[in-house]
Amino acid sequence: MNATPQLDLDAPDPTLATLPTFDRYVSGLEGGPELLQGLIQLALDIKADPARYVRDRPLEGKVFTALFLNPSLRTRTSFEAAMARLGGHMVTLSPGSGSWNLEFDTGVTMDGGAAEHIIEAAGVLSSYSDAIGMRAFAPMSDFLGEMRDEPMHQLANHASVPVLSLESACYHPCQGLADSMTLTELFEGTPQGQPFTLTWTRHPKMCGVAVPHSALLAAARLGMNVTLAHPEGYDLHPDVIAQAAGLADAQGGQLQLTNDMDAACEGARVIYAKAWGAPLDYGDPQAGAARNASHPDWTVSDHHMQLGDDPWFMHCLPVRRNVVVTDSVLDSGRSAVQQQAANRMWGQMALLLKAMLNWRL
Repeated sequence: MNATPQLDLDAPDPTLATLPTFDRYVSGLEGGPELLQGLIQLALDIKADPARYVRDRPLEGKVFTALFLNPSLRTRTSFEAAMARLGGHMVTLSPGSGSWNLEFDTGVTMDGGAAEHIIEAAGVLSSYSDAIGMRAFAPMSDFLGEMRDEPMHQLANHASVPVLSLESACYHPCQGLADSMTLTELFEGTPQGQPFTLTWTRHPKMCGVAVPHSALLAAARLGMNVTLAHPEGYDLHPDVIAQAAGLADAQGGQLQLTNDMDAACEGARVIYAKAWGAPLDYGDPQAGAARNASHPDWTVSDHHMQLGDDPWFMHCLPVRRNVVVTDSVLDSGRSAVQQQAANRMWGQMALLLKAMLNWRL
């Protein structure tokens, strides 16, 4: 395929570096490596001895309200299970299906489909809840605009309780936490310096960049030697790339980029697969699907696993079998996807304890 035109991604976007503080909004960028390591260790401690953390019902009387603007299996279930195990209660709302559609833009005339503005909704839910979470995927229409995560910022700005991202246009911090925990377990506490490959894979439709952004940042924060592989035109946001490079360097690792999937998998100890859309195709899903289809060889297979150094395969789930990854890899003894998914609950328990009780880490 010929080199494709690129969006102008060279100018740094300050909105990605000026997020609200941890007590108001968790994107996965707050607090630095120390906070992440503290959350990982707390999650591992809870997993090792859940009875110790469950028997006293530390979140008894606490309410966590979650807004799901998009579907969920692992995020919703793991949070509901975490709150139940810790003695609290979770209220789950799906705006537009059981609760009012929400408006996030300011200064608009609300004469369309949205009946409630996030300003009022955030205030009301804050009066009922000890923390609020929200899942709001990218509309996939304006790459640079959507990377500012305005819906999540609007919720955080108008809520008076901690706000947790359950996945936004730009980040999936809960998945990043579970990935960090899983990598720590796979390498028995020392993932630093291990070769980690994050590779784009094909998909029948355009997907967002939240998971690859958070997976990249998670591996970099652990000091792994990270390789990011994707075909031309599938660049992640340059500010996230710069942050990942800086984090990896500070922790003794490195980050390198390539358009060669085979080269990226050579010597890898982890091959993390994820599909995402090309920034140039935001707003044109047909063009995005066609571009994806033009890379039929970008499916993780036994061939790629054999190029690695007895690697683990990772993916956030849900996964398209024999599109993103072959059955033989996904069902092998080197697949860590179920471990990643199970760790979502333990990570959520740690995050809720920190957010609601401000546990010292």
